[in-house]
Amino acid sequence: MPTYVCHTRPGLLDPDRRAELARRMTAVHAAATGAPSPFVQVLFRETEPAGHFVGGRAADRDAVFVHGHIRAGRTEEAKHRLLLGLRDEVVAVAAVPVEAVWVYLSELAPADMVEFGRVLPDPGHEPGWIAGLPAPLRDRFAEPDG
Repeated sequence: MPTYVCHTRPGLLDPDRRAELARRMTAVHAAATGAPSPFVQVLFRETEPAGHFVGGRAADRDAVFVHGHIRAGRTEEAKHRLLLGLRDEVVAVAAVPVEAVWVYLSELAPADMVEFGRVLPDPGHEPGWIAGLPAPLRDRFAEPDG
């Protein structure tokens, strides 16, 4: 359901740091929204210095831009916790200054998304949606790590 795309300069995050950041971002999303962790996707994109500008100038070397697509219907408080939690995890894992992290959230209506082959439920209606999945997919949601 949520998809987070992290844009960094090449080499800022090695594979271990990417995996750690993906785990932490997943935990932040689940804690802030109550959504099951198997819904969270995190993608990493490296952007060359000549490919990211702020105010017409090349972005800082430590810049990290996170764009999250989430289901509409979350409270302002939940979105605030999500924004700050994601920012804090990027700072911790990437070892960049807080001023170098930009996090944007875009909300999509659940009816505008398909995952696991099915249109998504409204927030809070995940249990019934999960129950309708085929057993192998449903089993993912029963695992402790999600």
